[in-house]
Amino acid sequence: MKVKNFRWHVLFGGYAVTSLALFLYSYTQVDLNLTLSKITIWQSVQKFFQHIGYFDRPLSTLIYLIILASLFLLYGFLLRWVRAKHIERHNLWTLIFIVTAILVFSYPAFSYDIFNYLFAAKEVIVYHKNPYLVTPAQFAAVDPWILFMRWVHLPSAYTPLWIFLTLPAYLLGFGFFLPILFLMKLLIAGSFLLCAWLIEKTLAVTDRDGSLMGLAIFAFNPLVLVEAVVSPHNDMLMMAAAIGAYYFYVRKQTVVAYFLWSISVALKLMTIVLLPLFFVGWKRLYAVLLMTIALLAVVSQREVLPWYLLWIIPFVALLPRSKALFTVTVGASLGLLLRYVPYLYLGNWDAPADTWKWWLTLVPLGASILLAVGKIVLLRRSLV
Repeated sequence: MKVKNFRWHVLFGGYAVTSLALFLYSYTQVDLNLTLSKITIWQSVQKFFQHIGYFDRPLSTLIYLIILASLFLLYGFLLRWVRAKHIERHNLWTLIFIVTAILVFSYPAFSYDIFNYLFAAKEVIVYHKNPYLVTPAQFAAVDPWILFMRWVHLPSAYTPLWIFLTLPAYLLGFGFFLPILFLMKLLIAGSFLLCAWLIEKTLAVTDRDGSLMGLAIFAFNPLVLVEAVVSPHNDMLMMAAAIGAYYFYVRKQTVVAYFLWSISVALKLMTIVLLPLFFVGWKRLYAVLLMTIALLAVVSQREVLPWYLLWIIPFVALLPRSKALFTVTVGASLGLLLRYVPYLYLGNWDAPADTWKWWLTLVPLGASILLAVGKIVLLRRSLV
C-alpha cells in the first residue's frame, strides 16, 4: 500500500507541476498583436512572458524541451505502473481531470487554428456573413482580431456542422474574447474527455484487462495533451464521434454506430475512410491502417501537422497489447512535437528551420520503427 501511495504521489506531483509549467509556458507565445486584458498589471505580466517567448528564444526553447521531456518521462512511468496494476482507476481519472483543468486555461501556444474557428462564428453571429464566401481579411478595417490571426485571405475550410457547434461558445462569451476562447477550448477538451471515456468503455467490452492501459495510452500521450487541450483542434471532436461509433458497433448497435460515424465525417471528413469497416467488419487494426493511409495521403499534398496524429492515436489506444504499434506511436508523437523546436528557437520557418524540423521528426520516428521491428522479430523467435 505504501508503495502504491508513493507512485501515486509521484504521478500526482509530477503531472501537477509539469501541467502548470506548460500552462505558464503557453503564455510566452501570446501573439504580439494580441492584448489579453486591459488591466495594467496583467499587461506587465503578459509582456514579461512574451519577452521570453519572442526575445529570449534559447531560453524559451530550453523550457519547452524540459517540459516535453518531463511529459514523456511521466508517461513512461504512468504506463509502466498501470500495466503492473499499481494505479487504480479512480486515481487515473483524477489525474486526467486535474491535467485537463489546468491545461484548458492555457494559451493556444502552438497553433492559430482556434482563432479561425472563433472568427467563423463571429462572421455568422456579428457580421451576418457566409464564412464560405467572405474571408476574414475583408474585415481588416473594422475587426482587431485580424491582427493576430493567420490564413485570413482564405474562406473557412471547416464543415457546416463544426461552424454550427462553435456558435454557442461565441454567444455565451457575450462578445468578450477570453470567455469565448476558453469556452471553445472547453468544448474541445470535453470531446477529449469523452473520447477517453469511450476508449475505456469500449475496451471494457473487447479487452477488459486492458481498459485502463488503453485509457492511459490515449489520455496521457503528450501530443494528445498539447494538440487536444493546450492548442486544441476540431479533429478531437471528429475522433470522439468515431470512437463512439466503434463503441456502439461492438455493442451490436449498428444504426447508432453508423449515425455517429456520419457525425464524425460531418465534422471533418477524414473518417470517411472508415466506411468499408461497416461491410468487412470493424477491426481495430483495420481502423489504424485506414487512418494511417488517410494521413499519408494528406501529408503527401500538404505540410505535416502534428495534430494529424490525433486521427490514429485513439485507435492505437484500443490495441493496448500491441507494443510495436505503441512504440511507433510514441516515436511519432515525440518527432511531431519536436517540429515546433526550430520555430521556437529561430522565430520563423525559413532555412535552416525547414531542414531541422524534418530531422527532428524523422529521427525519433525512424528509431521507434526500428525498435518496433526488433520487438516483432524477438517475439517471433521466442515463439519458434
